[in-house]
Amino acid sequence: MSFLSLQPSILHLAARIFLGILFLAVAALHPAKAKPQSTDNAATSVPVFVGDFELFSVPPPAKSPRIPALNRPKTKTPPPYEDAEVPSVQARRLMDFFTATLVETLRKGGYHVRHMNRQNPPKGALVRGVFAEPDEKNRVRRALLGGASVSSRFFLYVGIFNLARPDQPLYQLAAEQPDGDQLGPVITLNNYIPLAKYELDKNPTEEDVRKICAQIAASLGALLAANPDAFSE
Repeated sequence: MSFLSLQPSILHLAARIFLGILFLAVAALHPAKAKPQSTDNAATSVPVFVGDFELFSVPPPAKSPRIPALNRPKTKTPPPYEDAEVPSVQARRLMDFFTATLVETLRKGGYHVRHMNRQNPPKGALVRGVFAEPDEKNRVRRALLGGASVSSRFFLYVGIFNLARPDQPLYQLAAEQPDGDQLGPVITLNNYIPLAKYELDKNPTEEDVRKICAQIAASLGALLAANPDAFSE
């Protein structure tokens, strides 16, 4: 076989090698999009518990008549309270509505969540809050629904706790408390935990509550995505 007879085969092989090199060069310039490592799975794998958002009220008057049950259609989450209800009923209904709405919001986001019971689980994240309001000296008071108040709005402080460290408080009562008024006690918030402040009307709408719960869920998701291992120890 002569060299001339081999030449077409050699040229064909060289052309294939050239095309292969060209393909690799183009692939290097336009790399296939790698599927990003999602942090959602890491975040939503952490057990989440929702505790009550504390809201206190003035004591009911002595021998007050029993408040009849309101006839409302059953819904997944109860509506916010009504002005006609006594403060203790209003406080309970608003706490329940926040709990139910936040649990629903987190479940829609893929979290394994449930309402906190009395027994502390060994691990996971706990979301708790307290309703507060400022006084005339701009001190933070634990809200007292139905009491004397200088503000028409609530401050809602929400903390996220690591249940592996169960002894962290959300707030403490201040050492010195003013006397002779119908406001809640002055409190000192724990600044060593992830803590967020929200502001809302004292008779919030359902939309107000859902908006705040969506913001709480977003904050929780960001925290768990950044520190998934810390909450699974």
